[in-house]
Amino acid sequence: MSWLWRCWCHCCGTKREEEEDQEEICSPVNSNSSHVADSESSQNSEDMGKVFSRLGLSRESEDQAASKPLTVDAEEVTPNDVVVPQSTISVVHPPKSATTPIPPVPSSPHYPLATPRSPLRRSLEDATTPGSSPTKPPEKRMKGDLQDPEIPILCDDHSIDYIQQSKVMLIMKGLPGSGKSYLADRICRVYQNVVVCSADKYFMQDGEYKFDREKLKEAHENSQQTAKDAAERNTPVIIIDNTNVRNWEMGAYLGLARDFLYTPLVLEAQTPWAFDPQELTLRNKHGVPKEILVQKVKSYQPVQPLYYGWFLNEADSWKLCDIAKSWLQAAINVEQFYKDLSHHFDVVSPEELLRTYSRQTYRDGGSILHCTANFTARGKDESSREYINNPIVKSAMGKCFPLHVIGFIITPRTFGVRLRLTVNQLDLWGQDDTETVPSIISHPHEPKKHKRNEPTEKKTDKENDIRHSLFSTTPLHSSCTVTITQLNSLSQADQFHPTSGKGSRAHITMGCAPGVKPVTTGFDLIDIVRREKEAQSSLTDVLETFTLPGGTLRNYGEGSWALYLDKELQISSLFSAYYG
Repeated sequence: MSWLWRCWCHCCGTKREEEEDQEEICSPVNSNSSHVADSESSQNSEDMGKVFSRLGLSRESEDQAASKPLTVDAEEVTPNDVVVPQSTISVVHPPKSATTPIPPVPSSPHYPLATPRSPLRRSLEDATTPGSSPTKPPEKRMKGDLQDPEIPILCDDHSIDYIQQSKVMLIMKGLPGSGKSYLADRICRVYQNVVVCSADKYFMQDGEYKFDREKLKEAHENSQQTAKDAAERNTPVIIIDNTNVRNWEMGAYLGLARDFLYTPLVLEAQTPWAFDPQELTLRNKHGVPKEILVQKVKSYQPVQPLYYGWFLNEADSWKLCDIAKSWLQAAINVEQFYKDLSHHFDVVSPEELLRTYSRQTYRDGGSILHCTANFTARGKDESSREYINNPIVKSAMGKCFPLHVIGFIITPRTFGVRLRLTVNQLDLWGQDDTETVPSIISHPHEPKKHKRNEPTEKKTDKENDIRHSLFSTTPLHSSCTVTITQLNSLSQADQFHPTSGKGSRAHITMGCAPGVKPVTTGFDLIDIVRREKEAQSSLTDVLETFTLPGGTLRNYGEGSWALYLDKELQISSLFSAYYG
């Protein structure tokens, strides 16, 4: 019986164990296997009695000894590290045999902690019993070693609440077996009303994966249609669970995000084996061979955004536009302001001046407002690549941040919201606050004249509706939640010089004059901050200042105006990137 064998090993096999290697061979208890043959004569029973006598055990303790497994000191693990089976586990040290070598436990030379133990065995007889074969290593890696990544969308309560009340498209990016589907599953457990779009689902039949290369195009079209249907229903969270090895493969989904006013967030696999073909071969659930994975690793394109920033949701974008329009209307009611701006724009009515600022030059459509933290231009230079790979930037992706609106800037070229960044936001700030204004836009008092009947770029009805709705007084029927609140008071000491130095360029572009690009707003703000500093240090120069209900309007000359709020506005945003 197995308990007798263990007792004999414990008392008589000590010296032999010291000569053996210390490798443990374990297995779950199986009631139908690994039993020592006990069909011998009664002489064996007498031998058992002798052994019990020598061990100091009585016959009464036999059942207890057989039912109580031996215990082994093991390294402490957490529930996330390994799944402990419910059945009893026995551990023994079998005698060394010259004729039956013990197969080594397979392990990964690169990721030993991620390698599961060999299937457990009770005794050497299990491996040598006729009709049985030595234990084989597992065909696939266990997922017990996968732990939830510490990313805001999974562990930051404020970010989770904000995403659940907004519209976010999470695009997975990683090789087969890298852990992206595990991450997608964890996201589904955290959020409500989630739709997962995957080409793999097209090949699932009765719970079995049956891949057909001839239908690969249909599978991806089905995934895209699923995403579109979910976007049309205003589903808060849409997950794209595809490999997206090359960046162009995300294009269709990024287009959907832009058309349906979703904030896109690309999540790359961050597991240690994400680019290890050997480990990916063992872990991917669809049997992708190593040769193909090697090629995929070589062709993999890291994500390279056009710019990073804090993005508002659809409802907040509309609400902020409505607030900004109201303040611009209040400024137009000031006679000196209207005369100054109408001269630069060559308009004949306040209504025409109000409609001058548009979004026709916005590269991203301008439907979702944002504050640019850094323009990386897809990592074209070393500083951009450093920003993209900065651990602080990576850890902030998908995190909710408050933006503080402290006023507006109005020039003949741009109309923008001025922001005050928090300390944590300044860690993500990568813009040059003292950048020299390019010569092509260095003369704010000489804007490009435009004709009143100048044809505009042709837009589809849907795009025109979106553009009109953001500037109209009719609320959008959005599933997102408005987060804009008014704070009790401003935090800065000098209302007329609210920011300086790092982060003083932070803004949201609301609209541009015809032919002017949104980047110009940042240069206009740099110029106004400079003029503010000069006015602050000057004792003789008195600026034109006009008091408005809830704010103050100041003229800095050459068509540059600043509107300071008596009370800050706070608005929630999601730190992400624009991928083009």
